[in-house]
Amino acid sequence: MFLWDSNILRYFQAGHPTLQQHLQQVSMDEISLPTVVAAEALRGRSEFLLKATPEQLPLASQQLIETIELIHSFAILPFDEKASNVLNQLIKKIKKKKKRHADLVIAAMTLAGKHILVTRNQPDFIDLLQKHQLVNWIDDGPV
Repeated sequence: MFLWDSNILRYFQAGHPTLQQHLQQVSMDEISLPTVVAAEALRGRSEFLLKATPEQLPLASQQLIETIELIHSFAILPFDEKASNVLNQLIKKIKKKKKRHADLVIAAMTLAGKHILVTRNQPDFIDLLQKHQLVNWIDDGPV
């Protein structure tokens, strides 16, 4: 299973050409969004809607609806007990290193399920995942 980081979801929405080439080689059934990625996407749109001026509200509302529909087109991978155990191990492992909580959650889900993470932000995960569990479908063309 390929898990997508938030940045890949944004590139998908924008129709990035290299990402589209990769998608010709992979079935959408093999792609999931971690719950935290879905939450991040919704949070950004929700915050915009909740703070929008009257003039911004139509756009903010439309963008939230489009994001909900986009997320709905993917399988959403829930965070389970196995991922929770892995997350606790990762937190102990990194100790004082600064890591975004969402990145730790994504890494834990990737490790727990033996998945492959698709991200353009590989440096954020390089010390958390094994090299074969990281791919970049934006800068690296399909093989």
